[in-house]
Amino acid sequence: MSATKLLVLGVVHLSGGAHGYQVRSELQSWGVESWAKIKPGSIYHALKKAAADGLLTEHAEPGNSGPERVLYRVTARGRDEIIDLVRDGLRRTHDPAMLNASIAMLPMLTRTDAIAHVNERVARLEAELVVQTEWREHPNPDIPEHVRDQAELWAGHARTELEWAKSLSERLAEGAYTMADDPGSWRTVP
Repeated sequence: MSATKLLVLGVVHLSGGAHGYQVRSELQSWGVESWAKIKPGSIYHALKKAAADGLLTEHAEPGNSGPERVLYRVTARGRDEIIDLVRDGLRRTHDPAMLNASIAMLPMLTRTDAIAHVNERVARLEAELVVQTEWREHPNPDIPEHVRDQAELWAGHARTELEWAKSLSERLAEGAYTMADDPGSWRTVP
């Protein structure tokens, strides 16, 4: 749910306000069904829940040729929630949907903040690799061999992700992307 919440809040914020079908269309154009496992119904549920939680406001507008439509806008609490969710997704390992959602909303952070949280992910991945190496070098003989072989897969994923995270941190330090504290940033949407 956190990835869905982050993406829904982020799209509403970046749009300056949006109707549910606009949020759904935008997220579908990003392919979220495959990388964040978000279904269209969860988008509408997330909009209603975020409004109930005070993260979005709802404004009824006349429909073009049908019922009223609801225009959603992000509140100050909603903007703070976006930032918190992006930070959490960058730090947290083993949650690919949340990482992908955080990357999609990465420019909502300041450059320094983004680098700090990506570097925290780097440190966590390095620590996980140390534990995995120890586990592989001194396996419990009672654990089946095929289960121990999973550790190679886990280590491979962690090494690849570590390399990627270090590269992202370096690119951010070199000025990649327009971040929240840069002129013309996404965060300047009213």
